[in-house]
Amino acid sequence: MTMDDYFYNGELMKCYEAAKQVTDGHEKELADKYIALLVEYDFASYPKPTLAVVEQEEERADESYPASDLVTEIRAIKDETVFTQRVKELEEVATTGTEDEKAQSFFTQAELFLFAHHYNESVHCFTQAVKANPNKALYWGMTGQTMHRFGWMPFDALGYLEQAIQLDPTNARWKWNKALVLIQLAKDLQMAPFIANAALTLEEAVAHCGEHQLSLKDAIQNTLDNMDSYVFS
Repeated sequence: MTMDDYFYNGELMKCYEAAKQVTDGHEKELADKYIALLVEYDFASYPKPTLAVVEQEEERADESYPASDLVTEIRAIKDETVFTQRVKELEEVATTGTEDEKAQSFFTQAELFLFAHHYNESVHCFTQAVKANPNKALYWGMTGQTMHRFGWMPFDALGYLEQAIQLDPTNARWKWNKALVLIQLAKDLQMAPFIANAALTLEEAVAHCGEHQLSLKDAIQNTLDNMDSYVFS
Protein backbone atom coordinates (compact mmCIF):
# COMPACT_ATOMS: atom_id res chain seq x y z
CA MET A 1 0.00 0.00 0.00
CA THR A 2 1.12 3.55 -0.66
CA MET A 3 1.31 6.45 1.79
CA ASP A 4 -1.95 7.77 0.32
CA ASP A 5 -3.62 4.38 0.78
CA TYR A 6 -2.66 4.29 4.44
CA PHE A 7 -3.67 7.91 4.99
CA TYR A 8 -7.15 7.65 3.49
CA ASN A 9 -7.74 4.36 5.32
CA GLY A 10 -7.01 6.01 8.66
CA GLU A 11 -3.79 4.04 9.18
CA LEU A 12 -1.82 7.11 10.08
CA MET A 13 1.03 5.45 11.95
CA LYS A 14 1.63 3.20 8.94
CA CYS A 15 1.53 6.30 6.72
CA TYR A 16 4.02 8.01 9.02
CA GLU A 17 6.40 5.04 9.07
CA ALA A 18 6.18 4.65 5.28
CA ALA A 19 6.88 8.35 4.79
CA LYS A 20 10.02 8.12 6.93
CA GLN A 21 11.38 5.45 4.58
CA VAL A 22 11.27 7.80 1.58
CA THR A 23 14.68 9.46 1.21
CA ASP A 24 14.65 10.82 -2.33
CA GLY A 25 12.78 10.84 -5.62
CA HIS A 26 9.48 12.41 -6.61
CA GLU A 27 7.69 11.06 -3.51
CA LYS A 28 9.95 12.90 -1.09
CA GLU A 29 7.89 16.10 -1.14
CA LEU A 30 4.69 14.17 -0.37
CA ALA A 31 6.44 12.16 2.34
CA ASP A 32 7.70 15.34 3.99
CA LYS A 33 4.15 16.74 4.04
CA TYR A 34 2.81 13.61 5.73
CA ILE A 35 5.64 13.63 8.27
CA ALA A 36 5.08 17.30 9.09
CA LEU A 37 1.34 16.75 9.55
CA LEU A 38 1.65 13.66 11.71
CA VAL A 39 4.49 14.99 13.87
CA GLU A 40 2.14 17.88 14.66
CA TYR A 41 -0.23 15.28 16.10
CA ASP A 42 2.53 13.64 18.18
CA PHE A 43 2.85 10.45 16.13
CA ALA A 44 6.59 10.55 16.71
CA SER A 45 6.07 10.13 20.45
CA TYR A 46 3.33 7.47 20.59
CA PRO A 47 3.97 4.71 23.15
CA LYS A 48 5.06 1.43 21.58
CA PRO A 49 3.54 -1.93 22.54
CA THR A 50 6.14 -4.04 24.36
CA LEU A 51 4.64 -7.51 23.88
CA ALA A 52 4.21 -9.39 20.62
CA VAL A 53 1.01 -11.15 21.65
CA VAL A 54 -1.50 -10.01 24.27
CA GLU A 55 -4.88 -11.54 25.08
CA GLN A 56 -7.32 -8.66 24.71
CA GLU A 57 -10.55 -8.17 26.65
CA GLU A 58 -13.76 -9.06 24.83
CA GLU A 59 -16.73 -6.72 24.87
CA ARG A 60 -19.72 -8.20 26.68
CA ALA A 61 -23.37 -8.20 25.64
CA ASP A 62 -24.08 -5.09 27.72
CA GLU A 63 -21.24 -3.30 25.86
CA SER A 64 -19.00 -3.28 28.95
CA TYR A 65 -15.51 -4.68 29.47
CA PRO A 66 -14.13 -6.47 32.54
CA ALA A 67 -11.74 -3.54 33.11
CA SER A 68 -14.77 -1.33 33.76
CA ASP A 69 -16.14 -3.42 36.63
CA LEU A 70 -14.28 -1.35 39.21
CA VAL A 71 -15.89 1.80 37.81
CA THR A 72 -19.33 0.25 38.27
CA GLU A 73 -18.43 -0.71 41.83
CA ILE A 74 -17.17 2.77 42.75
CA ARG A 75 -20.11 4.58 41.15
CA ALA A 76 -22.48 2.46 43.22
CA ILE A 77 -21.03 3.86 46.47
CA LYS A 78 -23.59 6.16 48.10
CA ASP A 79 -21.50 7.38 51.03
CA GLU A 80 -19.54 10.46 49.91
CA THR A 81 -16.73 9.85 52.41
CA VAL A 82 -16.26 6.27 51.24
CA PHE A 83 -16.41 7.38 47.60
CA THR A 84 -13.76 10.05 48.19
CA GLN A 85 -11.52 7.52 49.94
CA ARG A 86 -11.77 5.09 47.02
CA VAL A 87 -10.81 7.84 44.60
CA LYS A 88 -7.81 8.76 46.76
CA GLU A 89 -6.75 5.12 46.72
CA LEU A 90 -6.96 5.15 42.94
CA GLU A 91 -4.76 8.24 42.76
CA GLU A 92 -2.25 6.61 45.11
CA VAL A 93 -2.04 3.49 42.96
CA ALA A 94 -1.47 5.68 39.89
CA THR A 95 1.67 6.96 41.62
CA THR A 96 3.03 3.94 43.48
CA GLY A 97 1.68 0.84 41.71
CA THR A 98 3.19 -1.39 39.06
CA GLU A 99 2.83 -0.26 35.48
CA ASP A 100 -0.23 -2.49 35.00
CA GLU A 101 -1.76 -1.18 38.24
CA LYS A 102 -1.07 2.40 37.22
CA ALA A 103 -2.70 1.77 33.84
CA GLN A 104 -5.82 0.27 35.41
CA SER A 105 -6.01 3.13 37.91
CA PHE A 106 -5.78 5.76 35.18
CA PHE A 107 -8.37 3.88 33.10
CA THR A 108 -10.77 3.78 36.04
CA GLN A 109 -10.24 7.47 36.75
CA ALA A 110 -10.78 8.24 33.07
CA GLU A 111 -14.15 6.49 33.05
CA LEU A 112 -15.20 8.20 36.28
CA PHE A 113 -14.33 11.56 34.72
CA LEU A 114 -16.26 10.53 31.60
CA PHE A 115 -19.40 9.79 33.59
CA ALA A 116 -18.96 13.15 35.33
CA HIS A 117 -18.73 14.92 31.92
CA HIS A 118 -15.15 16.10 32.56
CA TYR A 119 -13.89 15.22 29.10
CA ASN A 120 -10.46 16.87 29.16
CA GLU A 121 -9.59 15.08 32.39
CA SER A 122 -10.98 11.84 30.99
CA VAL A 123 -8.84 11.94 27.85
CA HIS A 124 -5.78 12.86 29.93
CA CYS A 125 -6.26 9.80 32.12
CA PHE A 126 -6.95 7.51 29.17
CA THR A 127 -3.69 8.60 27.54
CA GLN A 128 -1.83 8.01 30.81
CA ALA A 129 -3.26 4.48 30.87
CA VAL A 130 -1.90 3.94 27.36
CA LYS A 131 1.54 5.18 28.41
CA ALA A 132 1.61 2.86 31.43
CA ASN A 133 0.44 -0.16 29.44
CA PRO A 134 0.53 0.29 25.65
CA ASN A 135 -0.29 -3.40 25.10
CA LYS A 136 -3.99 -3.13 25.90
CA ALA A 137 -6.28 -2.29 22.98
CA LEU A 138 -9.06 -1.15 25.32
CA TYR A 139 -6.97 1.77 26.56
CA TRP A 140 -6.12 2.93 23.04
CA GLY A 141 -9.67 2.40 21.81
CA MET A 142 -11.39 4.27 24.63
CA THR A 143 -8.97 7.16 24.17
CA GLY A 144 -9.79 7.43 20.47
CA GLN A 145 -13.53 6.96 21.00
CA THR A 146 -13.65 9.66 23.67
CA MET A 147 -11.60 12.05 21.58
CA HIS A 148 -13.93 11.62 18.62
CA ARG A 149 -17.12 12.03 20.62
CA PHE A 150 -16.05 15.14 22.46
CA GLY A 151 -14.38 17.39 19.96
CA TRP A 152 -10.74 16.40 19.51
CA MET A 153 -9.25 16.58 16.04
CA PRO A 154 -9.97 13.57 13.79
CA PHE A 155 -6.28 12.76 13.37
CA ASP A 156 -5.86 12.58 17.15
CA ALA A 157 -8.71 10.10 17.45
CA LEU A 158 -7.63 8.05 14.42
CA GLY A 159 -4.12 7.59 15.77
CA TYR A 160 -5.38 5.91 18.92
CA LEU A 161 -8.06 3.88 17.15
CA GLU A 162 -5.50 2.60 14.66
CA GLN A 163 -3.36 1.24 17.49
CA ALA A 164 -6.41 -0.35 19.15
CA ILE A 165 -7.24 -2.16 15.91
CA GLN A 166 -3.61 -3.17 15.44
CA LEU A 167 -3.71 -4.87 18.86
CA ASP A 168 -7.26 -6.25 18.52
CA PRO A 169 -7.99 -6.64 14.78
CA THR A 170 -11.42 -8.22 15.17
CA ASN A 171 -12.89 -5.69 17.61
CA ALA A 172 -16.00 -4.33 15.93
CA ARG A 173 -16.31 -1.26 18.18
CA TRP A 174 -12.90 0.18 17.36
CA LYS A 175 -13.53 -0.33 13.65
CA TRP A 176 -16.92 1.37 13.94
CA ASN A 177 -15.32 4.34 15.66
CA LYS A 178 -12.59 4.48 13.02
CA ALA A 179 -15.27 4.55 10.30
CA LEU A 180 -17.10 7.37 12.10
CA VAL A 181 -13.92 9.46 12.06
CA LEU A 182 -13.36 8.69 8.37
CA ILE A 183 -16.93 9.80 7.65
CA GLN A 184 -16.26 13.03 9.52
CA LEU A 185 -13.12 13.62 7.47
CA ALA A 186 -15.02 12.90 4.24
CA LYS A 187 -17.58 15.51 5.24
CA ASP A 188 -15.07 18.10 6.44
CA LEU A 189 -12.57 17.73 3.59
CA GLN A 190 -14.89 16.47 0.81
CA MET A 191 -12.45 13.72 -0.13
CA ALA A 192 -14.09 10.59 -1.57
CA PRO A 193 -11.40 8.06 -0.53
CA PHE A 194 -12.30 8.60 3.13
CA ILE A 195 -15.95 7.63 2.59
CA ALA A 196 -15.00 4.61 0.47
CA ASN A 197 -12.72 3.32 3.21
CA ALA A 198 -15.32 4.08 5.86
CA ALA A 199 -17.79 1.82 4.03
CA LEU A 200 -15.27 -1.03 3.86
CA THR A 201 -14.42 -0.59 7.54
CA LEU A 202 -18.10 -0.67 8.53
CA GLU A 203 -18.61 -3.88 6.56
CA GLU A 204 -15.66 -5.41 8.42
CA ALA A 205 -17.07 -4.20 11.73
CA VAL A 206 -20.47 -5.82 11.07
CA ALA A 207 -18.75 -9.08 10.14
CA HIS A 208 -16.70 -9.04 13.35
CA CYS A 209 -19.68 -8.57 15.68
CA GLY A 210 -20.26 -11.57 17.92
CA GLU A 211 -23.67 -13.18 18.32
CA HIS A 212 -24.03 -11.45 21.69
CA GLN A 213 -23.36 -7.97 20.24
CA LEU A 214 -26.81 -7.32 18.81
CA SER A 215 -27.10 -3.65 19.79
CA LEU A 216 -23.61 -2.86 18.52
CA LYS A 217 -24.28 -4.64 15.24
CA ASP A 218 -27.53 -2.69 14.77
CA ALA A 219 -25.72 0.61 15.43
CA ILE A 220 -22.97 -0.20 12.95
CA GLN A 221 -25.47 -1.30 10.31
CA ASN A 222 -27.43 1.91 10.82
CA THR A 223 -24.26 3.94 10.22
CA LEU A 224 -23.56 1.93 7.06
CA ASP A 225 -27.11 2.39 5.77
CA ASN A 226 -27.13 6.14 6.39
CA MET A 227 -23.52 7.18 5.83
CA ASP A 228 -24.24 9.12 2.63
CA SER A 229 -26.71 11.36 4.48
CA TYR A 230 -24.05 12.11 7.10
CA VAL A 231 -21.62 13.32 4.46
CA PHE A 232 -23.86 15.02 1.93
CA SER A 233 -26.59 16.51 4.11
